[in-house]
Amino acid sequence: MTELLSVKDLSFNWGENEVLKGINFTIQPREIVAILGVNGAGKSTLIKCINRIIKMDSGSVKVFSNDLQSFNLIGLSKLMSYVPQSVRSSFGIDVFDVVLLGRRPHITWRVSTRDRNIVSETIRFLSLEEFAFRRFDQLSGGERQRVIIAKAVAQDANLILMDEPTSDLDLKNQIGTMKSIKQIISQSQDKAALIAIHDINIAAKFADRILLLHEGKIVSNGTPSGVLTPENIATVFGVTSQIIPSKGDKPMRILIEDELQEENE
Repeated sequence: MTELLSVKDLSFNWGENEVLKGINFTIQPREIVAILGVNGAGKSTLIKCINRIIKMDSGSVKVFSNDLQSFNLIGLSKLMSYVPQSVRSSFGIDVFDVVLLGRRPHITWRVSTRDRNIVSETIRFLSLEEFAFRRFDQLSGGERQRVIIAKAVAQDANLILMDEPTSDLDLKNQIGTMKSIKQIISQSQDKAALIAIHDINIAAKFADRILLLHEGKIVSNGTPSGVLTPENIATVFGVTSQIIPSKGDKPMRILIEDELQEENE
């Protein structure tokens, strides 16, 4: 199977600060890969290097064996969609039209019926109907985040890059959004997702594979059960943990310090 994404020897510096040091990993179609690490570990920087928001100092990024540098902006937008950590834009237009912006790489002369149908289907799929025709700038932070995720989904790219996509969402919408992304990726033959996330248990529940980023390097790369060990968690996050293995339909769960004390009490 052709690798959807291949990152080789990627390095990036902010001045004299080495943020990323020789990063290597691949992503296969139908995979959700989560990046975990402390704040400042380089998770956001890695995603921005992959989609060319910032320029890496060395290394290569390939999509379906094609060097990323060979694509123009439209070609890149057909390959990758991006959900930023925070939504700074305050569009003075309806939610439907914000999601429609995700179709821009595919639009030639005019918006087609197919484009509008994809937007409508995406809004329904992500349960945004109740505010589909409200102005984006009148939404709450969590609602805006859900709309930007819908915009990325409507873009229909091969690789969805997401930087803390659930940070502004309540628990119900965190779970619902991740379930939807999981469904999109698992049902496609040529899509994958790379998600920087801070919640270990969300990552363990929904990711097929986890990249553990520490001091600019990937210190562990594998399945959630293989990567999220008490030893790795202590090394990277500096906390004590206990792993409750998956059982039946229940995914593995990680208890951290205070939760451990409550469990023992």
